Amino acid sequence: MRFFFYAAVFACFAAIGYIIWRGYKQRKVFFENMLSFCNHLLVEISFSKNTVLYIIESYAGTYGTPFRQMLLSYKSLIDNKKDITRESINAFMWHRLKLHERTIVADFLFELGRHGPTQEREKIENKKIQFDNFFANATTALKKEASIYLKVFILLGVGAVILLL
Repeated sequence: MRFFFYAAVFACFAAIGYIIWRGYKQRKVFFENMLSFCNHLLVEISFSKNTVLYIIESYAGTYGTPFRQMLLSYKSLIDNKKDITRESINAFMWHRLKLHERTIVADFLFELGRHGPTQEREKIENKKIQFDNFFANATTALKKEASIYLKVFILLGVGAVILLL
């Protein structure tokens, strides 16, 4: 019976470490999806001349959950013909983004589809550089910070079990 108690204590600490690690992983995947979406936009706008709504409908299923939910919320704003503002876009932004990341993503979505094809491509390429930097930062944080949190909580679990013995 004591063995199960010790295993449960260790599992709790390991689970906390895993949850923190998973948050970092989701941030990396979010920006990976953002870069993929920018590439899809560039290709579709340049060659197929499709609308933003069509692009979102076509590719939304290929992205991770947080990014897909953000895109579908943005699409519903467009579908409902509501006044699209940066604040209305910011309202459904993913909660794990930092404030400056939220602002840049909201600006990107706000500006989307408001210009001619040439200007649109330039704006997407400029934002893509920023998203690439966010992706690089998220990848670095996943490798450094998240792995440290995971290891620390596993060690804390081992330490708690040893103290309880």
